[in-house]
Amino acid sequence: MPERQQFVIVSLPRTGSTYLVDYLDAIDGVRCLSEIFHPNEIMLRHHRTNDPLLMDIAVRDADQMAYLDRLEKEIGDCGWFGFKHFPRHGLKLLQHMCASRQWRKIFLWRDNLLEQYLSFLIASAHFGKVTWGRVPNEVRLTVPLTMLMDDIHTIERNYIAIEEALMLSDPRDVFTLDYDDLGRPAVMRALLGFLGLPEARIDRAVAQTTGGSNGAELKFERGPTPAQRIVNYDEIRWLLLRSRYRRWVEEAREPALAGRMGA
Repeated sequence: MPERQQFVIVSLPRTGSTYLVDYLDAIDGVRCLSEIFHPNEIMLRHHRTNDPLLMDIAVRDADQMAYLDRLEKEIGDCGWFGFKHFPRHGLKLLQHMCASRQWRKIFLWRDNLLEQYLSFLIASAHFGKVTWGRVPNEVRLTVPLTMLMDDIHTIERNYIAIEEALMLSDPRDVFTLDYDDLGRPAVMRALLGFLGLPEARIDRAVAQTTGGSNGAELKFERGPTPAQRIVNYDEIRWLLLRSRYRRWVEEAREPALAGRMGA
């Protein structure tokens, strides 16, 4: 393994990516930042920089790789360094990292696009333009029928952009997991092994996943179902039952229990 293992969480909003950032950053020797290439801001999350240039969007965008080098140097001694990246943060940079064997890629998606879309709508309405977090369970809303299919197709197109970029990767450098996998000990253990963490650190991190070792804050708690969140759920269900997305409004299936790593 190189002196420092670089990794990137490749995802979309409302997939549990912030949980994954927090989970990884809490592990000894791992630094995981947030959306450092967000078009409108630099989101370091847990890192507090003393370098004003690291918060300068113009400097960042002038030379993205030089910016990453500067950021890594300030962070200093750690064995693993990563951040999360959405396609709208820069497709060329995503393609560069996917093509490079220096970067490990963690592809996090959400199979149920209705849940993802609903989470996006609720967060947008609840938080506005400020940084989004977990929305209170009691919040409900009406989903506009006229926007639903177009917006779901937009989410799909973004996933396709990620998958096309990942085709540039060596399969050994890609770990994929669904939103429903987050917090499952077997999946998190496999993910940390993929990143090359030593077994002792993996054991401690998995204990945090399950709420042991005073790590209950790292347990992943899922919110209410669409039926509990959507005021006009019957209308949404009627529409989706007549589409190829009908599985999202039929009886819930058992979620996958394991992560999947490229062979």
